[in-house]
Amino acid sequence: MICSRRRVSGSLARAAILIAAALSVPGLTAPLRAQSSAPDWEKAAGGKQEFDVASVRQDTLEGRPYSNFSLDNGNAWFAVSKQDTLAPNGTLFSAKNQTLLHYIVFAYKLSGTQELALRFDFYAGFGLHVPEWVRNDRYDIDARTPAPASKDQMRLMMQSLLAERFKLGVHWETREVPVFALVLATLGKLGPQLNPHAASDDCANTALPESSDKAAAATPATAPTSVLPIPCGMIAHLPAGAARGVRFGGRNVTLAMLAQSMPTQTGLATLPRPLIDETGLTGGFDFSIAWTPEDTGQPGDLDAFGAAFRVALKNQLGLKLEPQKGPVEVLVIDHAEPPSAN
Repeated sequence: MICSRRRVSGSLARAAILIAAALSVPGLTAPLRAQSSAPDWEKAAGGKQEFDVASVRQDTLEGRPYSNFSLDNGNAWFAVSKQDTLAPNGTLFSAKNQTLLHYIVFAYKLSGTQELALRFDFYAGFGLHVPEWVRNDRYDIDARTPAPASKDQMRLMMQSLLAERFKLGVHWETREVPVFALVLATLGKLGPQLNPHAASDDCANTALPESSDKAAAATPATAPTSVLPIPCGMIAHLPAGAARGVRFGGRNVTLAMLAQSMPTQTGLATLPRPLIDETGLTGGFDFSIAWTPEDTGQPGDLDAFGAAFRVALKNQLGLKLEPQKGPVEVLVIDHAEPPSAN
């Protein structure tokens, strides 16, 4: 039996960013509360840091975007596409043909949900106003760290670089917006495809995502989640084994991370609100979920959105979504301008 303590809606999820041209945005009515403390990961990584040397140039070649490691919100030095390679010794940063928005996502460890919210202004209540050049103009950044650095330390150095070269100024706020709360469908009970991560699993039997396609394809959707051929701490798409099917899974991930990933993994049309974890469960979990999309919902008809996914969520993971308003932490960018010369 799993004991669950339902949290009140004080749970925070960094589920969107607000970029404002000034300290206030006309027509924005969502309540604001200042957030003065730095996120926990920044404190753990040691606070403000800087690259030893860095070069920033606007990219006009329109080539393929490249980085020497994934610019996502994960902690590990995984290469998650065939265009990415591993950063040698964690001392070099190299990225080509990336937007300022992508560098911001990396520097402030923002989730995929946050990036989607920025790009499409999709979620209600955030008042997102992103300058077109921030979304579209592309830049090359090459930098070297003073010593071998973790990925989170690289993020802190990128924060300093963006402040210096792009005159980027930011602050955090918390606001009440429409969300979906992720809760247990039946109190004290998990679904068959959601299991606490086994202490005996040392996470050694993994494959990098770009080399795991064959192993993942050979893993049926109903197989034990402990055999998912993905690294621990990561959520990834998996072959579904059915026409038009969708499947994704995670290994040793928190339910807060699962909630944040759902709009990205399922698509905004399936979940037109950010999610916050209200299960009350802590620790790492293994999961996989598969379904065939068949949505016909219209904007505002929340029950019609993601009907097939919600059935799979309940039957496979033992979870459900409850529409409500909840506090969401947002990064407000007060100022940005094209970069200074090297």
